[in-house]
Amino acid sequence: MNTKHLLLSSLLCFAVTLPASAQVVPEREVEERTKQLREANAELEQLALRDGLTGLYNHRFFQDAMTQEMSRAARYGNPLSLVFLDVDHFKNYNDLCGHPAGDALLRELGKLLTATQDAPEFRFRGRASDIVSRYGGEEFCIILPMTEGAGATIRADRVREMVALHPFVRREVQPSGVISVSIGVASYPKDALDKAGLIKAADDAMLAAKRAGRNRVMVAPERTAT
Repeated sequence: MNTKHLLLSSLLCFAVTLPASAQVVPEREVEERTKQLREANAELEQLALRDGLTGLYNHRFFQDAMTQEMSRAARYGNPLSLVFLDVDHFKNYNDLCGHPAGDALLRELGKLLTATQDAPEFRFRGRASDIVSRYGGEEFCIILPMTEGAGATIRADRVREMVALHPFVRREVQPSGVISVSIGVASYPKDALDKAGLIKAADDAMLAAKRAGRNRVMVAPERTAT
């Protein structure tokens, strides 16, 4: 449990514990402690959905969000795209620069992926509606609501270029001299009709990008009609 979790847990205990010497607690104090309790609970709920290293949404939130977005897309007949990306040769970077440097790289990448119009310091910016999560390890995913495959592919290639151009610390130790990512793109309903199928299509496309030489975007093949 990290320091923030401990502080919030302490606040929860404080908020529900009355002074032993007090026979009657003033109404104002009760209201204040109730407010603190609600705020602490809300923050704990948010922490449970966040990745501890990058601050991005975690795998649990990603799965819930995919369920909701797939349901919404099917209900209203809207497109939905999913982008999977993986840092190329991340083990090499960790081995040569150390795990703290690897962690710092992942945090910096998280900031790049969540940059929007409110972050003008980044050249390529996404939309506030994009849902960025850390899928696990050095793998990340971006849910793109209301986005067809062509638009998702353009967005994915902008991300790829943004990462390759970013001056990550000691990027020169990588085989290509830069930090790069391999990206897979899949879209509903073109490439898959359910959540599991869309996740697999995007993941398979990302693996295909790895096999094709890395630092590139690959699009999932269209599903065959049955």
